[in-house]
Amino acid sequence: MTEVSGVRAKLKAHKDANTGTRSVTLDESGVTCAVPNWINHGLWMRAQRIAKGDTAKAQAAFVAEAVMFEGEKLTITDLAELVPAGDVMQLIGEVFGKDSSTETEGGDEGNGKTAH
Repeated sequence: MTEVSGVRAKLKAHKDANTGTRSVTLDESGVTCAVPNWINHGLWMRAQRIAKGDTAKAQAAFVAEAVMFEGEKLTITDLAELVPAGDVMQLIGEVFGKDSSTETEGGDEGNGKTAH
């Protein structure tokens, strides 16, 4: 087995320290969600491909893919039809950082920073 060293070791250590999920209760619906602490870049790129350049749709697609809703996965259609808009915005803030907004140009959206 090859030992990881250098920048790969540092990145792996960072990922290992930040994997897992945290529990978030949605303000409007009261549903409890498992939100990932680590944004998988591959999943984010997939969500962007699905959204075809629409950042809001990409964020919603990523939320649908990455978040567990009381142990269940929801589709992007479920998210659009069943989850109140305020709860979706809350989840987008939880996943991408509180300052994430589809109106922000050149901001931190989608970079995985957490709000402090």
